[in-house]
Amino acid sequence: MTTTGRSLRPGLALATMAALGLTLLPAPAASAAEPVPAGSHAVKTELREVFSPDGTITRAPISVPATESQAPASEVAAAAVTPIINNGDPATHLDLVIVGDGYTSTQLGTYDSHVRSKVDELFAVEPFASYKSLFNVWKVDVVSQQSGVDHDPYGTYRTTALDMYFHCGGTARLLCVNETKANQYARQAPDVDQVVALANTTTYGGAGGGVATASGGNASAGQIVVHELGHSIGGLADEYDYGGGTNYTGAELREANASIHQRSTMVSRQTKWWRWMGQSTPDGGVIDTFNGCRYYTNGIYRPSSNSIMRTLGRQFNLPGREQMIASFYAKATIAVSEKPLSVVVPEGVGTLVVTWRVDGEVVASMTGRSDFDRGLLGARGAGSHRVTVTVTDGTDWVRDPALRKGLSATFAWTV
Repeated sequence: MTTTGRSLRPGLALATMAALGLTLLPAPAASAAEPVPAGSHAVKTELREVFSPDGTITRAPISVPATESQAPASEVAAAAVTPIINNGDPATHLDLVIVGDGYTSTQLGTYDSHVRSKVDELFAVEPFASYKSLFNVWKVDVVSQQSGVDHDPYGTYRTTALDMYFHCGGTARLLCVNETKANQYARQAPDVDQVVALANTTTYGGAGGGVATASGGNASAGQIVVHELGHSIGGLADEYDYGGGTNYTGAELREANASIHQRSTMVSRQTKWWRWMGQSTPDGGVIDTFNGCRYYTNGIYRPSSNSIMRTLGRQFNLPGREQMIASFYAKATIAVSEKPLSVVVPEGVGTLVVTWRVDGEVVASMTGRSDFDRGLLGARGAGSHRVTVTVTDGTDWVRDPALRKGLSATFAWTV
C-alpha cells in the first residue's frame, strides 16, 4: 500500500554536537552532490540524525534547497527491479524499496550482497522478524558511472546516479542523498511505502529523512535502517535526551513512546504505555517512565532505559513494538478474499485466528480454516444464510484496544 512518511527533527546546537565528539568540518563547496536550483540560492535548514559506530545518536543541521523540483523523467534511467522478499500483491503488503548509489554496472553483484545483508539484519529484529510475511522488499539496480560516493575520503568527488555524499552539513559520517532522484528510481518498483538508499562504501555512516541512508558495505550500518523505520513506519520518537533543551514545559507529545507524564499520573489517567508498566521489556529492564527523551533532558519521559530509538543495536521496547505492529497493519492487509467463502492470510504470523460464523453463530469446526465447507449449510435449512469470517491477530504484543481494532478484518457473503 502506498503511503508517505517523514521523521520530524527539531534543532540541535553546534555546541552540543562538539560536546558529543562529532567531527565538524567546513561544509563542502557546492557540487553535483549538492545541487542548487537554477536561478535561486534559497536554502532551508533541516536536522538529520547522525549515527556513531558506538550506537549513540545525535542530530546535525544541514542546508538543502528551499524548494526541490522534480528532475525530468528522462534523466532517470530505466532500472531492473528484483524482488528480495515477495509475499504477494503490493496493494496488500508493506513495500520497502532499496536503491543504491556508487555501484557501477560491474558491481551490481556487490550491491545485491549489500542489500541482502541489510534485509537479513532488519528482519532479525522484532517485530520485523515475526511479521516478515506482511512485507515485500524490492531492489532497484541503480547504475552509476563511477564507484563510490563523494567525500569518501573528504575532497573526493565521483559521478553517481543519486549524488550521495559524506560530510553532509559538515559532519563526517552524515551520509546524504538526492531524495528526488532516489524516489524517482524507487517508483520503478511495483509499489513504494518506504525508500532506503545504500551507498557503495565500507565507511560507517547514514542519515534519516524522507529517504533513509546507510553504508551498504559496513556491517554495523544496518542498525541505522532499523532505527529509521521506527520513525517512518511506526511514527516513534527519538528517545535520546540531547539536542533540544533542558526542561520541556510544553503539551503532551503525539508519539506513542514519549510523554510528559510520570508513572503515577500515567497509570491513574490510563494513558500512553500504562498497560505495560512494570513489565519486562526486550531491550532490558522493565517498562517505567525514564526522564529524558525526544531531545530534552527533563520533562519528557521514555518507556525504557535504552531501546533502539535511543541507541543503535538495541531492541524496540514494548510500547515501541506495539506501535510498530499496529503500523504494519495500517499499511498491509491482515487478510484478503479472492473468491466467495475463502480468505487468504499471511503465512508465518502464528497468532492469526480465523473464525467462521453462519447467521451469527460460530462454526467451531471451521476455526482456523481458510475455506468454508459449503456442505455445512445443508444442516441449517433451506433459504439464504449469512456467512462471515473474521481474521484477527491474537498477539499479546498489542494491548491497546484502539490499536487492536486494526488487527482484524471481516468478510461476509449471503449464500
